[in-house]
Amino acid sequence: MAITKVFAIRLDFKQTVRYAVNEQKTSLDGMIDYAVNPDKTEQRLFESCLNCSSVENASRDMERTKRRYNKTGGVQGYHIIQSFKPGELTPEQTHTIGVEFAKRLFGERFEVVIGTHLDKHHLHNHIAVNSVSFLDGKKLRCNMKTYFQEIQKISDELCREYGLSVIEPKGKGKSHQEWQAVKSRQPTIREQVRRDIDGIIVKSLNFTPFLDELRKVGYQVCSGNRKYTAVKPPYGKKFIRLDSLGENYTDSAIEQRILSQRSWNRPKQLPVQRHYTCKGSFKKHPKVHGFRALYFHYVYLLRGAANGRGSQKVSRYLLEDTIQFRKYLAQHRFLAEHRIETTEELQFTNNRLTAQLDTAVRERKSLYEERRRADEEQKEVLSLEISTRTAQIKQLRRELRLCQQIEADAERVQTHVYDVQNIKKEERYHEYRQRNRRANDARGYPNLRSSGEAGRTGSQEPCGPVSGAGERESEAAGQDTHERPASQR
Repeated sequence: MAITKVFAIRLDFKQTVRYAVNEQKTSLDGMIDYAVNPDKTEQRLFESCLNCSSVENASRDMERTKRRYNKTGGVQGYHIIQSFKPGELTPEQTHTIGVEFAKRLFGERFEVVIGTHLDKHHLHNHIAVNSVSFLDGKKLRCNMKTYFQEIQKISDELCREYGLSVIEPKGKGKSHQEWQAVKSRQPTIREQVRRDIDGIIVKSLNFTPFLDELRKVGYQVCSGNRKYTAVKPPYGKKFIRLDSLGENYTDSAIEQRILSQRSWNRPKQLPVQRHYTCKGSFKKHPKVHGFRALYFHYVYLLRGAANGRGSQKVSRYLLEDTIQFRKYLAQHRFLAEHRIETTEELQFTNNRLTAQLDTAVRERKSLYEERRRADEEQKEVLSLEISTRTAQIKQLRRELRLCQQIEADAERVQTHVYDVQNIKKEERYHEYRQRNRRANDARGYPNLRSSGEAGRTGSQEPCGPVSGAGERESEAAGQDTHERPASQR
């Protein structure tokens, strides 16, 4: 079984000297020294090189190749670590596999150094590869695609040829969107569907009412003569099979979960006592207004919807923007950093960043022209200045994009904040009506509808308390109706 890791080395040799003072060690020359260190390899037998004059001169040969094709910047090379399971191979076999691995990947075009290390329980190869080809001067590009399709594939083939174990992938992995959402702790559509199902299971008595309740909240359900039940959420574009959500979401698992909660002998769970500590001070901070206040409130709403603190209706309404939480958080931080509250301040910041970007681009262009006419020593200094200017341009472009995104998204954010406020008002209104109705039932008072029917039939029951409750209820309803927009009355 072989496990391969790939590291890109981005600093050139002269920059490495500067970084050595700052205790940073990421140079290609350092990686080569580590790969062929005699203290790590008990015998010189376990050191090899490809397309180099010798192991000792490998670093010099790689540097000459870079200078020949004028490609001394960017990624200097790659450091590959190939580790094996303890006890599977001898040192000779480990080194042979490492050399064959390097030949199949890089042997025709790139300079390579291979060293087998024997200082650990698991034998492992260190392979240092020059990023510039000695044959045509083209650079080696290594990304996730080349890793899985080339590096890991060849490593697994060699393991099979030598009778070693190979790690086989199990099941279907997560998409990049799902992986990114899990990493940033933001819900995906599938995660929101799981939450909706969990909430509906609590209210259901069996599987059929469960499906009916899904339809009531806006889901499209395909079941019956189908082998698998599939649902389409109101905020989604495709049907999702329930069994693809996990083991707890198959038809039989959901049915079992519904039946298990109908047990009358479930032990009562005591409330968990939680203790909180407050960090910081209670000093009053200055109040913010305008864009800063709007985005601060919206980020708060999105975080609450992502963590399940809001109602299901609010969470479903904000789901699309919740998935893009990181974008709105970046906009909020940009507004807070630059203290932008009005449209005029936003436009002023946009113009300022545009002017700075134009200036930086012109200066970098002049540095490029100056470097073409400079000698070798001046080229290195100018290259460093160009790198600094490039980083500044990237930062300015990022801030400029944020400025433009805020200008485009501000109206949408304001509309969503207003709609969420209306949703909460509606929920509070219905909650008040239900609470008032339950209170009347507990006191033995008939509700408004029953009192009206009693008056028409000539009932002699006392009506004083009923009319008082009805007046209070109608006043509350009228007050709340006045607060709501006319479109929602």
